[in-house]
Amino acid sequence: MFRILTKIPYFFLLAWGVILLFLTAFFFPFGTESDVQFFNLIANQGLWSFRNTINVHNIFSFFINLVLDSYEIRSLYGYRFLNLIYFSLLIFTLYKIIKLQFYDLKIFPVLTAITCTGIIFISFLSLHGILLIGLISLIIFYFQIKFFIEDKTYNSFFLGLFCIFALSLANYFFLLIVTTLSILKLLDWKIEKNKRFAILSNLSFIYILAIIFVILDHIYGEQILFKINLSLSEILKRTYLVIGLLLPIIGILIISFYFNLLKKINWNKDLFLYLLLIVISFVAFIFFNNQIFSIIIFILSILTIYIFRTLEFVELKWLRLFYLSFLLLPAFVIYCDTSIYPNIEAVPKLNYIFYALIVIIGFINPAFSLQSQLFVESYKTIIFSFLLLLSISLSFFVINYQNQFLHIGISETIANELSCDLKKTQITSNDENPAITLYFSQNLNTTYFPDCEIELSFNSLNEVPIDNPSSINKTLLDLNEKSFINVNFIKK
Repeated sequence: MFRILTKIPYFFLLAWGVILLFLTAFFFPFGTESDVQFFNLIANQGLWSFRNTINVHNIFSFFINLVLDSYEIRSLYGYRFLNLIYFSLLIFTLYKIIKLQFYDLKIFPVLTAITCTGIIFISFLSLHGILLIGLISLIIFYFQIKFFIEDKTYNSFFLGLFCIFALSLANYFFLLIVTTLSILKLLDWKIEKNKRFAILSNLSFIYILAIIFVILDHIYGEQILFKINLSLSEILKRTYLVIGLLLPIIGILIISFYFNLLKKINWNKDLFLYLLLIVISFVAFIFFNNQIFSIIIFILSILTIYIFRTLEFVELKWLRLFYLSFLLLPAFVIYCDTSIYPNIEAVPKLNYIFYALIVIIGFINPAFSLQSQLFVESYKTIIFSFLLLLSISLSFFVINYQNQFLHIGISETIANELSCDLKKTQITSNDENPAITLYFSQNLNTTYFPDCEIELSFNSLNEVPIDNPSSINKTLLDLNEKSFINVNFIKK
């Protein structure tokens, strides 16, 4: 079976991954406090602060809002379309970087490995521009490298332009990138005096821009987000987080270090640069208190190129030991699903069939193959297993929980059991639940005389449901609480 899986083209796996990303973005519902904050921000442009006004992601999102309103489209999912654009630009930028520095490196394996990671799927669900911030850091890296190679004015121009974009997003992480690259280049005494002066000029200009933005933040009373985290518990939490979000590729990083540093496989100054940036980025992720998810996007990009450049032609018999880290993924999925129930006894028996299935999929792993394979070929099996596990998990999530989502359960109960037209119903609630705010905003603030008035009350499963013979009790899934809750309906 493993031999058959290695025959699958990387292009097919990449296409499967992109389709799955698209389906995830447009099937996974909204309903968190973060979602509410985003939509309130976009809907109230007049209340934007200085930082919100210059934020390019907010500007793009507001444009999407205008388009949706002009066509009277009420779907919230249109805002995730921006993530599809950001992801496409991320893939294109990676393609340009590979062609610039590693022209003989096969592109599809790298792009597929980046697409099929946990952080990419999670960032697709976010409305706060995680992908955009990571993308801009990567573009800055590209133009900085290109500026060193090609003495063209437009390289300096675009480098400065995207630095401004990064600063508008309060992204100061890119300063570590440009500073590291500039210092390494300046340490090369063979470069010409004019080039050295140009590098110093660019670096000075970028830092002047950063200082200007810090001053503007201070003038307009904005909170400076550049803070350092020194909490031991938070450091450990972020270490576990970065390992989980970079599965399954993170398991291969250690062995890449071994072959790159000790065996000197493909060792050169470009890979040393990537290795240094990986270390610096990991340190930034663990200790910085802002935009940590966007830092992971940058880490993922350079880490994947580093791994595939190092191990592209390496055949490893004991690589399978590191592939075992992929078994953490089914365990994580099972943990997430069981955590929404109050106790293990409340988990339906059907869920255990799902758990058994994804555990079996986890064993579709080169670690259990008796044959030695090239890394690039064996990693196809890991990606296939990842995509299959994610496809089944998404299908189970939609089929099993679709009617139990808070907004859908409320809509169906009002229409079917309370016999009310939702468009002519006023809803009151004892709690400002994010899902209610997002999906029933027109029902909360009615501009008409309603035919029905529905009062909603929420409490946890540990509390006794409201005992009222004239009311209806439902157990529904609240994404903000990441658990099931009791919802009581009273028709007035």
